[in-house]
Amino acid sequence: MTFSLTRPVAIRNAGDGSGRIFIVEQPGTIRIYDITTGTLLATPFLDITALVDDSGNEQGLLGLAFHPNYVSNGFFYVNYTWDHPSLPLDRTRIVRYTRSAGNPNVADTASALVLLEIEQDFSNHNGGDIHFGPDGYLYIGMGDGGSGGDPNNRAQSINQLLGKMLRIDVDGTPPPMPNDLCGLVTNYGIPPGNPFAGGSGDCDEIWALGMRNPWRWSFDRANGDLFIGDVGQGPSNPREEIDFQPAASTGGENYGWSCREGNLPVSFNSLSGRARSPSRSWSTTTP
Repeated sequence: MTFSLTRPVAIRNAGDGSGRIFIVEQPGTIRIYDITTGTLLATPFLDITALVDDSGNEQGLLGLAFHPNYVSNGFFYVNYTWDHPSLPLDRTRIVRYTRSAGNPNVADTASALVLLEIEQDFSNHNGGDIHFGPDGYLYIGMGDGGSGGDPNNRAQSINQLLGKMLRIDVDGTPPPMPNDLCGLVTNYGIPPGNPFAGGSGDCDEIWALGMRNPWRWSFDRANGDLFIGDVGQGPSNPREEIDFQPAASTGGENYGWSCREGNLPVSFNSLSGRARSPSRSWSTTTP
């Protein structure tokens, strides 16, 4: 099997039994590889390169998730950095698309529904991974907004969406005003069990906090446990870490950044509450 791809960052299965693999390319396309024929389809499933800003090394089309009922509703969701035509700062966008009614190998680009937008100050630490959890809600990993050392203390602030794991209800509707939704666009509902739901002066979307750049993470399909790969900073003593959240968790875990990195204190900012130790932590200088 040999074919050419442009900066692939994720691979997904739609769960529809079609034998297709969906490959996310960072510049803004999703390609289909057909396992049954052993071919990469020439026409992209989705092409949003005109909307995506991939000028920074960590920017681009970064995440893809298929709705649990994709077979019947055709919904899928993408996470990308939006090249805003008039504003100086880019935004992370979570957008729903629908597969084409006439061709399951092509998405209907006119079906785009922007669910969530989040602005950040710098081009790096965008997170990017999105998955539906066993509970049917959409989880979104967000980086701390970039630069180094989280200069604006986003990861520890519960009135910021950056540096967090978010959980939203894509099948629900926004709660009535006034509410504590922190997205710049808010076409989603809030699961009633979110740890900050119903409070005042915080972001109802937050599921967990204290992350630097949760670039890739996943649920254990056997038991629903959540494992989060959070990228370390360095360069003096960089630590990579795997954070763990058990399936029975009710959310609200604080994984420590930017007060500590891995199991080491760094104290760039003050800690909000008590930090949970990572499941695994290691130095990037370790062979």
